[in-house]
Amino acid sequence: MGAFQVGRVLSYALGGAIAAASVGALAWLGGAAAWLRPLWLLVHCAALLLGLYLLVFARQPAWLSQLGQLVGSSTLAVPGAGRVVLSAPARSGLIGLAWVAWPCGLLQSALLTAGLASGPAAGALVMASFAIASGLGLVLGPSLLLKAIGPRGMAWSVRLAGLALVSASGWAMGHGVWVQIAAICGLPS
Repeated sequence: MGAFQVGRVLSYALGGAIAAASVGALAWLGGAAAWLRPLWLLVHCAALLLGLYLLVFARQPAWLSQLGQLVGSSTLAVPGAGRVVLSAPARSGLIGLAWVAWPCGLLQSALLTAGLASGPAAGALVMASFAIASGLGLVLGPSLLLKAIGPRGMAWSVRLAGLALVSASGWAMGHGVWVQIAAICGLPS
Protein backbone atom coordinates (compact mmCIF):
# COMPACT_ATOMS: atom_id res chain seq x y z
CA MET A 1 0.00 0.00 0.00
CA GLY A 2 2.88 2.36 0.71
CA ALA A 3 4.35 2.04 -2.79
CA PHE A 4 0.91 2.59 -4.29
CA GLN A 5 0.40 5.77 -2.24
CA VAL A 6 3.87 7.10 -3.12
CA GLY A 7 3.22 6.46 -6.82
CA ARG A 8 -0.16 8.14 -6.50
CA VAL A 9 1.29 11.25 -4.83
CA LEU A 10 4.00 11.49 -7.50
CA SER A 11 1.56 11.12 -10.40
CA TYR A 12 -0.89 13.59 -8.89
CA ALA A 13 1.90 16.13 -8.34
CA LEU A 14 3.05 15.72 -11.94
CA GLY A 15 -0.55 16.04 -13.14
CA GLY A 16 -0.96 19.22 -11.09
CA ALA A 17 2.24 20.70 -12.51
CA ILE A 18 1.10 19.91 -16.05
CA ALA A 19 -2.37 21.33 -15.38
CA ALA A 20 -0.94 24.58 -14.00
CA ALA A 21 1.55 24.89 -16.85
CA SER A 22 -1.00 24.20 -19.58
CA VAL A 23 -3.71 26.72 -18.79
CA GLY A 24 -2.79 28.44 -22.07
CA ALA A 25 -3.92 25.32 -23.92
CA LEU A 26 -7.52 26.12 -22.98
CA ALA A 27 -7.79 28.53 -25.92
CA TRP A 28 -6.72 25.74 -28.27
CA LEU A 29 -9.23 23.34 -26.71
CA GLY A 30 -11.98 25.92 -27.24
CA GLY A 31 -11.16 25.93 -30.95
CA ALA A 32 -11.08 22.12 -31.05
CA ALA A 33 -14.47 21.74 -29.34
CA ALA A 34 -16.31 20.94 -32.58
CA TRP A 35 -13.77 18.25 -33.37
CA LEU A 36 -14.09 16.74 -29.87
CA ARG A 37 -17.91 16.54 -29.80
CA PRO A 38 -18.21 13.07 -31.43
CA LEU A 39 -15.60 11.70 -29.02
CA TRP A 40 -17.46 13.32 -26.11
CA LEU A 41 -20.70 11.67 -27.26
CA LEU A 42 -19.06 8.24 -27.58
CA VAL A 43 -17.58 8.49 -24.09
CA HIS A 44 -20.98 9.36 -22.63
CA CYS A 45 -22.69 6.55 -24.57
CA ALA A 46 -20.15 4.09 -23.13
CA ALA A 47 -20.69 5.52 -19.63
CA LEU A 48 -24.45 5.24 -20.08
CA LEU A 49 -24.16 1.58 -21.11
CA LEU A 50 -21.83 0.83 -18.18
CA GLY A 51 -24.26 2.55 -15.82
CA LEU A 52 -27.15 0.47 -17.15
CA TYR A 53 -25.10 -2.70 -16.65
CA LEU A 54 -24.29 -1.71 -13.06
CA LEU A 55 -27.91 -0.82 -12.41
CA VAL A 56 -29.29 -4.13 -13.70
CA PHE A 57 -26.64 -6.64 -12.57
CA ALA A 58 -25.29 -4.88 -9.41
CA ARG A 59 -21.71 -5.85 -10.29
CA GLN A 60 -18.98 -4.73 -12.62
CA PRO A 61 -18.62 -6.44 -15.99
CA ALA A 62 -15.93 -9.14 -16.00
CA TRP A 63 -13.66 -7.19 -18.35
CA LEU A 64 -13.73 -4.19 -15.99
CA SER A 65 -13.12 -6.31 -12.89
CA GLN A 66 -10.06 -7.84 -14.54
CA LEU A 67 -8.71 -4.52 -15.78
CA GLY A 68 -5.32 -3.89 -14.24
CA GLN A 69 -5.02 -7.34 -12.70
CA LEU A 70 -1.89 -9.27 -13.38
CA VAL A 71 -2.48 -12.19 -15.72
CA GLY A 72 -0.02 -15.06 -15.65
CA SER A 73 3.14 -13.60 -14.16
CA SER A 74 4.67 -10.54 -12.60
CA THR A 75 6.80 -9.57 -15.59
CA LEU A 76 6.81 -6.38 -17.59
CA ALA A 77 7.93 -6.25 -21.23
CA VAL A 78 10.45 -3.41 -21.62
CA PRO A 79 11.56 -2.53 -25.17
CA GLY A 80 15.25 -3.26 -25.55
CA ALA A 81 15.51 -4.96 -22.15
CA GLY A 82 13.23 -7.95 -22.63
CA ARG A 83 11.08 -8.97 -19.70
CA VAL A 84 11.64 -7.49 -16.26
CA VAL A 85 10.31 -9.23 -13.15
CA LEU A 86 8.52 -6.80 -10.87
CA SER A 87 8.10 -7.16 -7.14
CA ALA A 88 4.71 -6.56 -5.55
CA PRO A 89 5.71 -3.07 -4.29
CA ALA A 90 6.98 -2.13 -7.77
CA ARG A 91 3.69 -3.24 -9.34
CA SER A 92 1.77 -1.28 -6.71
CA GLY A 93 3.92 1.78 -7.35
CA LEU A 94 3.27 1.56 -11.09
CA ILE A 95 -0.46 1.31 -10.45
CA GLY A 96 -0.21 4.36 -8.22
CA LEU A 97 1.61 6.24 -10.98
CA ALA A 98 -1.23 5.46 -13.38
CA TRP A 99 -3.91 6.51 -10.86
CA VAL A 100 -3.93 10.11 -12.12
CA ALA A 101 -5.60 8.85 -15.31
CA TRP A 102 -8.57 7.42 -13.38
CA PRO A 103 -11.85 9.03 -14.52
CA CYS A 104 -12.91 10.44 -11.17
CA GLY A 105 -14.93 13.63 -10.82
CA LEU A 106 -13.23 14.61 -7.56
CA LEU A 107 -9.80 14.09 -9.11
CA GLN A 108 -10.78 16.16 -12.15
CA SER A 109 -11.98 18.93 -9.83
CA ALA A 110 -8.66 18.88 -8.00
CA LEU A 111 -6.79 19.05 -11.32
CA LEU A 112 -8.91 22.04 -12.31
CA THR A 113 -7.99 23.70 -9.03
CA ALA A 114 -4.31 22.92 -9.68
CA GLY A 115 -4.70 24.52 -13.11
CA LEU A 116 -5.61 27.76 -11.37
CA ALA A 117 -2.37 27.72 -9.36
CA SER A 118 0.28 30.37 -9.99
CA GLY A 119 2.71 27.98 -11.66
CA PRO A 120 3.78 24.33 -12.09
CA ALA A 121 5.33 24.06 -8.60
CA ALA A 122 2.17 25.40 -6.95
CA GLY A 123 0.02 23.10 -9.10
CA ALA A 124 2.16 20.14 -8.05
CA LEU A 125 1.79 21.15 -4.39
CA VAL A 126 -2.00 21.42 -4.74
CA MET A 127 -2.25 17.92 -6.20
CA ALA A 128 0.24 16.36 -3.78
CA SER A 129 -1.83 17.78 -0.91
CA PHE A 130 -4.98 16.34 -2.47
CA ALA A 131 -3.31 12.92 -2.89
CA ILE A 132 -2.16 12.83 0.72
CA ALA A 133 -5.50 14.02 2.08
CA SER A 134 -7.54 11.52 0.03
CA GLY A 135 -5.16 8.58 0.60
CA LEU A 136 -6.70 7.62 3.92
CA GLY A 137 -10.12 7.33 2.28
CA LEU A 138 -8.71 4.93 -0.32
CA VAL A 139 -7.16 2.78 2.40
CA LEU A 140 -10.04 2.69 4.87
CA GLY A 141 -13.08 3.48 2.71
CA PRO A 142 -13.87 0.08 1.18
CA SER A 143 -13.57 -1.91 4.43
CA LEU A 144 -15.57 0.67 6.42
CA LEU A 145 -18.28 0.74 3.75
CA LEU A 146 -18.53 -3.07 3.65
CA LYS A 147 -18.69 -3.19 7.45
CA ALA A 148 -21.37 -0.48 7.58
CA ILE A 149 -23.74 -1.77 4.90
CA GLY A 150 -22.81 -5.44 4.45
CA PRO A 151 -22.58 -7.46 1.23
CA ARG A 152 -26.23 -6.94 0.29
CA GLY A 153 -25.88 -3.20 0.78
CA MET A 154 -22.81 -3.25 -1.47
CA ALA A 155 -24.94 -4.60 -4.31
CA TRP A 156 -27.37 -1.73 -3.82
CA SER A 157 -24.51 0.76 -3.68
CA VAL A 158 -23.29 -0.56 -7.05
CA ARG A 159 -26.82 -0.12 -8.41
CA LEU A 160 -26.91 3.41 -7.01
CA ALA A 161 -23.57 4.15 -8.68
CA GLY A 162 -25.01 2.81 -11.94
CA LEU A 163 -28.05 5.05 -11.57
CA ALA A 164 -25.78 8.06 -10.96
CA LEU A 165 -23.72 7.18 -14.04
CA VAL A 166 -26.84 6.79 -16.21
CA SER A 167 -28.24 10.07 -14.91
CA ALA A 168 -25.03 12.04 -15.39
CA SER A 169 -24.37 10.66 -18.87
CA GLY A 170 -27.98 11.12 -19.92
CA TRP A 171 -27.94 14.71 -18.69
CA ALA A 172 -24.62 15.44 -20.42
CA MET A 173 -25.91 14.06 -23.73
CA GLY A 174 -29.36 15.57 -23.46
CA HIS A 175 -28.38 19.00 -22.14
CA GLY A 176 -26.77 20.07 -25.40
CA VAL A 177 -29.81 18.85 -27.32
CA TRP A 178 -32.16 20.83 -25.06
CA VAL A 179 -30.09 24.00 -25.53
CA GLN A 180 -30.36 23.62 -29.32
CA ILE A 181 -34.12 22.95 -29.17
CA ALA A 182 -34.60 25.95 -26.88
CA ALA A 183 -32.63 28.18 -29.27
CA ILE A 184 -34.69 27.06 -32.27
CA CYS A 185 -38.03 27.43 -30.49
CA GLY A 186 -37.14 30.63 -28.67
CA LEU A 187 -37.55 28.99 -25.24
CA PRO A 188 -35.44 29.87 -22.20
CA SER A 189 -32.54 27.47 -21.86
